[in-house]
Amino acid sequence: MTMHDKRLAKTHDDILEAMAEALAIPPSKLEEARSRYEAIGNWLDRPESTLADYDPAISPQGSFLLGTVTRPLTDAEEYDVDLVCRLNATKAEFTQKSLKDAVGYEVGLYAKAHGMTKPDDGRRCWTLNYAAGAQFHMDILPALPDAQRYQTKLLAEGYRTLAHDSALSGHAIAITDKTLPHYDQPTEDWPQSNPTGYGAWFRNRMLVQLTESKKAFAKRERITASVDEIPDYKVKTPLQRAVQLLKRHRDCMFAEDCEHKPISIIITTLSAHAYNEETTISGALQSILTVMDRYIEDRGGAAWVANPVNPAENFADKWAEEPKKSENFDRWLGQARQDFALYLRANAFDKVPELLREHLGPQLVDRAMAAVLPVAAAGLAAPAIITSAARAEDVDRAQHAVDQINRAGPQSKPWARS
Repeated sequence: MTMHDKRLAKTHDDILEAMAEALAIPPSKLEEARSRYEAIGNWLDRPESTLADYDPAISPQGSFLLGTVTRPLTDAEEYDVDLVCRLNATKAEFTQKSLKDAVGYEVGLYAKAHGMTKPDDGRRCWTLNYAAGAQFHMDILPALPDAQRYQTKLLAEGYRTLAHDSALSGHAIAITDKTLPHYDQPTEDWPQSNPTGYGAWFRNRMLVQLTESKKAFAKRERITASVDEIPDYKVKTPLQRAVQLLKRHRDCMFAEDCEHKPISIIITTLSAHAYNEETTISGALQSILTVMDRYIEDRGGAAWVANPVNPAENFADKWAEEPKKSENFDRWLGQARQDFALYLRANAFDKVPELLREHLGPQLVDRAMAAVLPVAAAGLAAPAIITSAARAEDVDRAQHAVDQINRAGPQSKPWARS
């Protein structure tokens, strides 16, 4: 069920879908963000721009590219819109510092022309802050194309298939980092990144359901566009919804310890690995929570969450020096398994366990349920919340389901209701 459907919720997946939609960025806010960063791109490429000769291009990265954006926990927080500003230039023409300064100069002019505060100069990005009502800011990462060097390194490290896949490695970029000793010196040795390649990998992990979602969208909206003509951001797959729910669960669980919470790129990467084109959110959550930690490698005694488009990069590189990060990931995964198992196995679809409600946000859960259970919204019957008095037996049942994961492996279906 989607927000376009008129029927009431009848299943756990209807409720999960409503929750995911309630925590997603509103369509109007998404369009506003897209309009704002396209305006920045137009400014950088205007005829009088000092960057015009380098064909500057702005593109999203991170959750805005992947379609996994979630609402901030509070209205005081902002959406973080991560952007890449790519110039068609070489390292012979720029040092990291001169590239950062060149982009910063034009971003500063844009801010001044639009009555905005001076952009913040971060380690790698320029941050453009909008008025409070916008509820988002733009992190703009200056970059140069660097695919050849990236692919050469992949070949040297033995990743031949990746190196020869242009969709995954052909859009790599060189980026700036003002903490590096050669930041202001001519050198080929720049930091590298590959957000477009990662986005292509993530998309491939859900390609079947992405196509099906677009077909359903075209039918629902009565449009004749082909699947390829429908933008990805118009639809959501079970993988994207599951990642949104898991990120929200993480945010609520570590609201008081943001520094040591599991980072989004690890949750997203492990979720995409574990996803197997399930057609429902509950099915996606089951697969992901069952096996996601099995994609954490042990390389010489170090936990390793490999970047799928650059396996020599470890997304969990800070775990060794900050063990609390690793411990918190394990604690979060155990809690997520129990919370979702308790709901999916031990309760009716309209009975949300107290712990899951707490870890997704009471207001969000109540708002989502009211949207698909109108009787409850009218005050005639409230959606049931499982309280501590009724929880003990259900928690035991949920824990039994989690134990089955460890005993039977990924082929088991411990959360399926018999």
